[in-house]
Amino acid sequence: MSAKEFLMQSLRIRESLRYIGERIERLKNDLECHPMQLDDSGASRTNCRQDKLAEKMAEIADLQTEWEKKRLDLEKKNDEIRDKVEEIKNPEYIAVLTARYLTENRRNPCRLNSWVAVAFKLGMTSEEAVKQKHKRALRALQKIIS
Repeated sequence: MSAKEFLMQSLRIRESLRYIGERIERLKNDLECHPMQLDDSGASRTNCRQDKLAEKMAEIADLQTEWEKKRLDLEKKNDEIRDKVEEIKNPEYIAVLTARYLTENRRNPCRLNSWVAVAFKLGMTSEEAVKQKHKRALRALQKIIS
């Protein structure tokens, strides 16, 4: 496995977390949009059958369990990645890899921080300089994980 693939594992878990979270929200919204209605006799009836409602609630519970498991997986993977990255002797390399891969993108947690954002965070003026440090940091990390 390459150093970049190793680092990207965290992002892949965040992507699956987002997908599961979106699925939970869709199911919850489906449950909310089935209000009680009155039939011709004036008695109330639901817009969907009780078994479908129970099915959706069970699916939500299963997805929430899966989401929690994935969240724990993400924490473990981030700890594993952080431990390996911190074995690099150069603090600038550690900072670049941490800012790029381990610091969650606020706008979209399923995307890496941009080179501009990483450069800004590290107080560097050029994204090209960050990219060069990144290449060197990946080489240093590859030696550690090999």
